[in-house]
Formats: sequence, C-alpha cells, structure tokens
Amino acid sequence: MMTKKSHKNTPAPVFLMGTQRSGTTLLARALSAHPEIFVKNEIELPYVFGHSYDKQELINAIENLVLEETTTSVNELFAQGKVKLWALKDPQLTDHIDELRPFIQDTLFVVIVRDGRGVTNSYIENKWGLGTNAYTGAQRWKREVEQQEAFIKTAPDRFLYIRYEDLVDDLKSTMERVCSHLGVEFHPNILEYDKKSAHIHKKRENIHTHDKPDPRLAEKWRGKLTPFEIGVIEMVAGDTLQRHGYALCGPKVTLKNWQILFYRAHQKIIGELQIQYRWRRAKLKSVMGKRRRVRR
Repeated sequence: MMTKKSHKNTPAPVFLMGTQRSGTTLLARALSAHPEIFVKNEIELPYVFGHSYDKQELINAIENLVLEETTTSVNELFAQGKVKLWALKDPQLTDHIDELRPFIQDTLFVVIVRDGRGVTNSYIENKWGLGTNAYTGAQRWKREVEQQEAFIKTAPDRFLYIRYEDLVDDLKSTMERVCSHLGVEFHPNILEYDKKSAHIHKKRENIHTHDKPDPRLAEKWRGKLTPFEIGVIEMVAGDTLQRHGYALCGPKVTLKNWQILFYRAHQKIIGELQIQYRWRRAKLKSVMGKRRRVRR
C-alpha cells in the first residue's frame, strides 16, 4: 500500500499533454533520459482531481503517486540536487484542463500533436480502441486537439507545441526546443533514450517508444486506412488537420445520415463487446491465478 510522505512546497510538475497515441510516451521517454529531469508516466487522474484540493494539495497528491515508481520523494530528489524539474505525462490531462488552469502561471506545458489520420488508425488497431472507426476516431481527435488549442491561447508563453512527426524525423532539434522551453541544457543522453531505463513499463501499446524513433511509423496510416476512411477523417477534421500543417490527400466524402448512424452504433456496440471481453478475460485470469496458488 502506498505510504504518504510529508511535502515541503514541492514545485509544480511540467505537464506533458497530447491525445492518446500522439507520441506522449515517446516524448516522456526522451525527457526521462535527461539526468536532471524526472518524468512520471500516467497516474490515477480521477483520484488526483476528484477532490477539493488546493494547488499545493494537488501537487502533493501527484507526488504521492510517484511512490509507486520510486521510494524517493520528489522533494528529496530536488534536495539531493539530482533533478532540476519533474514532469507528469498523461494523455488524459486534456480531460482535466479546468483543473490545470490554476497551474498556468507557475509551471510549463509541452503539448504534442500527431496527424489525426495516424491517431485514428492507431485507435482502430489497438485492443482498447473500443469500437473506434474512422468517423468517431476523427471526432475524438478533433475535439481533444481543439481543447488543447484553446488552452494554449490562455497563456501562449507557458506552452511549447511540437509535432510527433517532427520528433521522430529530427529528435535532436525537436528536443533542443523542448529543453530550451523548460530551461535546462540539452543533454546527449536524450539521443540514447532507448538505452536508458525509465519509469515507463513496456506494453503492447507503447512497444515502439522503447526503440529508436522510426519516421516510417508516422506514415503507417497511409497503408492501413482505405481511401474512403481517409476521406471520412478529412471530412470530419480537415480544418484542424490543415491548421496543424497536415495536407489533405483523400477523396472528398460526404456521409449520409444512415452512414453516420452506422458509425456511431458501431462504436457503441463493438465498444461494449470489447469491454465485456476484457472484463471476462481479466476475471478468468484472476480465477486461474487463484487456482494455481491453491495447488501450490
């Protein structure tokens, strides 16, 4: 069970934001290779933001969850001179923008965006996509990116905006910009992040972020999505794609009402089936685990 430690005005963490599948883990892996930066990868945000904390209490709650990864508190890391800043990476931070507003004058933010066609394709391919299709995936990407855009406009100097495609194409230049924004010297360890340990566990969903950045992954969607799917995504989010420098390439698509209803029903029905499958599978694994322990 997690043991709480006392806190002495822990500084606010840098917040690393982006949609799911936008490269937030890659960004966190690269930053965590810097010897003066500690990065916490994803926490129970509903637990942190689900209480009436003041700003320092929110910071303390985030720090308490760091103890799941290390027995050393962030305060101790600062006191020992081992870190100059710490960061929290979590794609779900976009869902808590209102709670982040009090931090805007005290810390910095890095927002990473990825081509919505690549993100949607990744939603579709992953087992936790919950029935996502071209239409609903594009809607989700557009909504979240536009929430981030609006947040950036409230204090542009506190934010650095980068693109996933630039990160994988030119890691050094992009991370030099990130380090400059955060007020730390660029460190060559960042370029060797794949050889460094990090508090980010390898999973099926983030396996590529433990390897050297591969620019081909940024264009993977071109061979995976059909022309019609690309057209659907561009119909929904074309303006947002272009605003972020992504040229449109699909055919012009206009969906009929029945097609939109189909896409929405598909997400709801298939998503529910996937949830039930994962719940039953987890329950079966739990039962089998108990049986193996009894046999021993």
